[in-house]
Amino acid sequence: MRAEQRRTTRLPSLLLTLALTAPGLGVLALGAATPAAAVGNGAALTPPMGWNSWNSLGTAVNEQQVVQTIDFMSANGLVQAGYNTVTIDDGWSLSHRSGQSTDLVKHPDGSLQLYDINGNPVSGTDGTGIDPTSGDLLPDPDGFPAQTVNGQTLNGIQYLARYAHSKGMKFGLYATDTYTTCQGHPGSLGHETTDANDFVSWGVDYVKYDDCPYGPQIIGPDGHNYYTQGEGKELTRSMYARVQTFQKALDAASAAQGKGKVTLSVSAQPVHSGVPYLLDADDPARTDPVIQAAGTPQYSSPGYSPTGVWCGQVANLCRIGGDRDSELDGVLYNGQLQTALKYPGNVHPGSWNDMDMMFTGWNDPYGVYGVTTTCVCAKSFTDDESRTETSVLSMMASPLISGADLRTAAQSQHSYNGVNWSTGIDAGSLAVLKNPGVIAIDQDTLAEPATLVGAAPASPTAPVVLKRRLADGDTAVLLVNQDPANARTVSTSLAALGLTGPGYTYKDIWGGGTGRFTDTVGASVAPHGVALYRLTPLPTTVPAAVVGDGKYHAIGAGGTGGTGGQVLEVSGTCSSAVGSLADTNTWWSTHTSEQWTFTPNPDGTVRISDNCDTGTQVHTVLAAGSAAGNSAYLLNASPGNPWQEWRVLQNTTTGTLTITNVGNGLTLDTSGTTPGSTVVTNQPNGAAPGQAWTVTS
Repeated sequence: MRAEQRRTTRLPSLLLTLALTAPGLGVLALGAATPAAAVGNGAALTPPMGWNSWNSLGTAVNEQQVVQTIDFMSANGLVQAGYNTVTIDDGWSLSHRSGQSTDLVKHPDGSLQLYDINGNPVSGTDGTGIDPTSGDLLPDPDGFPAQTVNGQTLNGIQYLARYAHSKGMKFGLYATDTYTTCQGHPGSLGHETTDANDFVSWGVDYVKYDDCPYGPQIIGPDGHNYYTQGEGKELTRSMYARVQTFQKALDAASAAQGKGKVTLSVSAQPVHSGVPYLLDADDPARTDPVIQAAGTPQYSSPGYSPTGVWCGQVANLCRIGGDRDSELDGVLYNGQLQTALKYPGNVHPGSWNDMDMMFTGWNDPYGVYGVTTTCVCAKSFTDDESRTETSVLSMMASPLISGADLRTAAQSQHSYNGVNWSTGIDAGSLAVLKNPGVIAIDQDTLAEPATLVGAAPASPTAPVVLKRRLADGDTAVLLVNQDPANARTVSTSLAALGLTGPGYTYKDIWGGGTGRFTDTVGASVAPHGVALYRLTPLPTTVPAAVVGDGKYHAIGAGGTGGTGGQVLEVSGTCSSAVGSLADTNTWWSTHTSEQWTFTPNPDGTVRISDNCDTGTQVHTVLAAGSAAGNSAYLLNASPGNPWQEWRVLQNTTTGTLTITNVGNGLTLDTSGTTPGSTVVTNQPNGAAPGQAWTVTS
């Protein structure tokens, strides 16, 4: 059951290896190179978000299920969060076009039977052969019956497009640049104008365009085994050219019908290499400068290199790897993350590297892991893994296309061998998809994907750190624990991130907390988990003017009245013993216990000393404890002791001081607003009023 029902949309990965590693760089080029340009159709200016039917519904998808999905997405906040496109994958059409009364005639290997000009069957493996089919693609009436709306009869696809639009959503449909789709339905090769006109007239806003050439192995005259490469025009036109033909047909249909441009998603990373001697002399891939610059390996044709090289010139979305499944490794460094990092130039408004449909919230429709099957391919993501997948895709500016079953539990029931279960998404996974902070990173208008911080991981379980510049000047930092079994501390530094400011406030995107980083960015991360931070530069700061001026100053505690309110003092005044605490109290200009001098140390840190000179205290030094919430206290000076050293920065706009301890990295704060409240050190927080100190005198 499983082998038949799971998607089988790709040819052996060996062919991709051949295409990328064959020796030599026999670049094929005829004529002068023409300038390369992005598709530039004005669509997909940020990464598309939505849902695709394949992972949960496969070829069994039907009209009722799609309506249920649209309703669920609308009612549960997904559309409002940005997931506004619903796409039907392979299997929606009949197995013949309107010009035929019987299904496609195919070879046992799944390839379409082609014919010569006299109607005789040919193999097509020499690039010749005529596709005998004609007419329009036909929605399967069993799954997508026609509907009457306001007296108008709509085919099943038209009806669903109109229904999606009525909910404020966009509608997507599947097609291929080959003679047949991956599941054997009619493809769009040779029918691009017809299919584009139909799609636009039906209300299609988004097309997932696949690549599925079937056929026998091809042994070239050079004796090389090219393996399966397709037949007919699949051999004479590059993948680049076939996608470009359909994209231009979509644009022409949109213009002719006065409708908006259609987003085109190339969903296939070419796993075949082409056959160089069969490629048409005028194929545009031959003269494309981007393809030429990348080079074409021996035994390969231009236009078959990885999509990250060329795809953005002919489509809006570009699959950069094969089909992923519900094993998180597929999205980590040894999977599609490493590939995405190779092709940042393919990412810009209108062009995105697609890391495949998301498995966040997906449950296997064919079995229950640990109950009906032990295949890890049936294992759902943990909540940590869901956050990891969503974070990695967002950092790389990848489209967020859910493959989960976005319907209610009652609508998504399954049964197998006496076991009943629902594949409907749960509340936790739904919350992951809708997290506004991670969506904001994915949709950031700067459109600059993340880069790797430091060296590549030394093993599949080693941590990964990514950073991404954002349009408002913030920086997103992702700490990834690739270890599936153990929690790990993952960290980096501001210097390694290329952040040169004195400090940064942060928002923990998944945990919701806030704070401040002044040196190290790190966290303890769960197995296969992440920590995702959005860092904002602190307001422009400079070393405080009071540092090194040789004077004693009173400093007012924010949130306690400021100037004229409470100030930092030695608790119990100067008659207290060494080791007494610091607190805040009413300011008296004559109290030496409320007067402090800020002396620079040779390493740039600061020693903060009181103005006491009594039998119990003589200019003791402010010190901090080891943990957040510990009290600050007064000790005799001990040069080089980091717990007695501070960084004192002054906001150039407000004049307030931020006083951060070197030993613990925490910031001087108040524990309350009443006189006599203890002074403590806490996690840096730019919004905490007690961490803003004012020079009172």
